[in-house]
Amino acid sequence: MYPLDRGLWGATTRITQMRDALGRRVDLDVVSGTRLERARRLARYLNRGRLSGLDGIYIENSTALPGPADLAFLVAARVRHVPIVTYVRDAQQLFAEYFRADTPKRAVSRVAFLPLTRALMWLSDEVAFPSRGLARAVVGNDGAQLLPPGARLAAASPIDPKARNLLFIGGLRVPAHGGQILLEGIELARDEGHAVELLCVCRPGEEPTGPLPTWVHVKRLEGAAIDGLLPDVLATVLPYRRTPYNDLAMPVKIPEYAGFARPMIVTDLTETARLVTENRCGLVVHDSAEGIAEGIARMVTSDPKTLAEWGRSARAWAEANTWDVRAARVLELLGIPKDAPAWSG
Repeated sequence: MYPLDRGLWGATTRITQMRDALGRRVDLDVVSGTRLERARRLARYLNRGRLSGLDGIYIENSTALPGPADLAFLVAARVRHVPIVTYVRDAQQLFAEYFRADTPKRAVSRVAFLPLTRALMWLSDEVAFPSRGLARAVVGNDGAQLLPPGARLAAASPIDPKARNLLFIGGLRVPAHGGQILLEGIELARDEGHAVELLCVCRPGEEPTGPLPTWVHVKRLEGAAIDGLLPDVLATVLPYRRTPYNDLAMPVKIPEYAGFARPMIVTDLTETARLVTENRCGLVVHDSAEGIAEGIARMVTSDPKTLAEWGRSARAWAEANTWDVRAARVLELLGIPKDAPAWSG
């Protein structure tokens, strides 16, 4: 339910990787775009009789919510007994730190989120979420299928213990993303003699506001192009503030970081901290400038063996949780054998 021709960022990174992984396994038709674009494309799809040849449908919902055409298409699929799996990737309308109902349109979106999402779920044979916490927020329990973000295995060079760059991917203007405590934390660490710098990979307009210190380097890169930065990267960092939504979400960037084979410094968010702690792939710190500074100090003073072990552990988790693994799970939920046709929306 997203346009896939406008660059890679959180949601589009996920669906693009899933699309490619599914396409390596089955014959795949993809319908994407804005709500109006999807309505036209779904109508053409139905008019051409393509629905009758499908073995399954996989859907990733968008923050913009399903439209009438999406739901009508699924009703038609149900009539033809086509299996449907829906992935609910977020529920930001329910959380004030990400979604403010400060316009009539946004107020309607907040009210409509649960009814429309549950309608989408009702039309589906299986519903999956990135985390149990998000499932609880939407359906009231954590018994739903889990389909966390997958990992892309980057072309990662060995860690250079002398590297002093931290890597962050994504936007830092949303207060909940922790841009302010990240910059303050790095400044504190530098004041203590740890000369680290920040590589911030983001889209235009998503870098921190105001004049940036000379040790912040903004990069406009996507996908595999990011791999070229890794020889100079000591660790990846996730400075998100501990908010109700961040505590239950699983950011797409965490599996991506794991694929870089670099240790992570992450704030103490429930889902993220669990992954890092259980897999021993980095440090969990308090969501404050002081916490981040402490994590940086521990990271840069760790011995090369420890750094390498953290990086190997991150990569091992990524290798066991690639997008191909996630695609295989989708096909399993749909009951589709390999090399069968499927539809993705």
